[in-house]
Amino acid sequence: MLSFNSFRGGSNRPSTIGIAGNYDGVPDLKECGYYDVQQVQLIVRQLLNTLAAACVEKASADPFKQPASFVEELKNEMLEYLQQQVEAYATGSGNVRFQTPVSVLGDALQSFLRSKRSLFRRVSSKILSGDINDGRIEEFAQEIDKIGSWLEGKREAVAKALLKRADRSRIYYCQMRFEKRLELVEHKAKCPLRPVMCANEGCAEVLSAIHCEEHDGTCPFKLLPCKQGCKISILRKDMENHCSTICPNKVVPCPFNKVGCAAVLTQGSLDQHFNDSIASHLLYVLQVLQKQETTTVNQAQRIHLLEKTLSISQRFEAVDVGSLSLTVKEQEARIKSLEKEVSKLQQDVKAIDVSAEVLQLRRELRNLHKQIENLSHTS
Repeated sequence: MLSFNSFRGGSNRPSTIGIAGNYDGVPDLKECGYYDVQQVQLIVRQLLNTLAAACVEKASADPFKQPASFVEELKNEMLEYLQQQVEAYATGSGNVRFQTPVSVLGDALQSFLRSKRSLFRRVSSKILSGDINDGRIEEFAQEIDKIGSWLEGKREAVAKALLKRADRSRIYYCQMRFEKRLELVEHKAKCPLRPVMCANEGCAEVLSAIHCEEHDGTCPFKLLPCKQGCKISILRKDMENHCSTICPNKVVPCPFNKVGCAAVLTQGSLDQHFNDSIASHLLYVLQVLQKQETTTVNQAQRIHLLEKTLSISQRFEAVDVGSLSLTVKEQEARIKSLEKEVSKLQQDVKAIDVSAEVLQLRRELRNLHKQIENLSHTS
């Protein structure tokens, strides 16, 4: 069973588990020991990110502590958990489906993180999933590297030991052994898992030789012939920009297309096209100038007509305003005349009302005189 005590203590030496010793005359076999570099790099990144996530989430559950205070504790817990999970996978029955070491360890790390999240939720009233974001985890992962809480060399040693144990398919760790050192040297020079640097200038990628062809097919620093067939070699990462801008074989319309030239050709042949088409281009330009002159004359005539129309319209408006003012004045005079007539009529009505009262009083006086006369005769 794997032991992680040396990794916790800070040893950067790779594990030597599995290398045979010299007992009872058995030769000391020398193991190749090369790893799939890509798998190791992925596992190193998984270890760091999982530890950072666990520390950040635990610190969120305990607001009085910083994530860095939990690094050592959670690192040891994580390594113990991984040891158990990887050992269970490595010693599993034949029915267990083979997985890449990255997949095995990725599943185990996710399971570890889920178990810690569940525990943190039980001891904290905060809903951690709402408080944590990838930005904080990434920042703390960078901080772990800066403060040296878990050096990259140590993480790589752990990753290699875990990969070796989890590689049931035996294709991500070379276990070839040799009696003679010369044989080992010869094998290492051609081992498919030997680490090599990308041969493309500017690329600093280190990978196992077995992945060189795959990487070369996507390497951004690979020099490639232009997609559009020009004689220039372009870096893969610059290809799209080259083809859409300065490539001599980029197909473009003639710059004189706005004046009538319908030619479509490559950028590299524009100069020749200009030399061959001087007469036709000049003719197109002259035709456009003539049309513009005609258009200018027509526009001047239209402007003149519009000015006349505007002048006439303004005159009509002036006449209309004068007529309207006169009409208003006439109406005001008529209104004043009517007001005078109404006033006179009101006075007449009042006079009529007074005359009627006088007549009524006269009638009443006559009646009184008659009554007096009748009384005097009776007496």
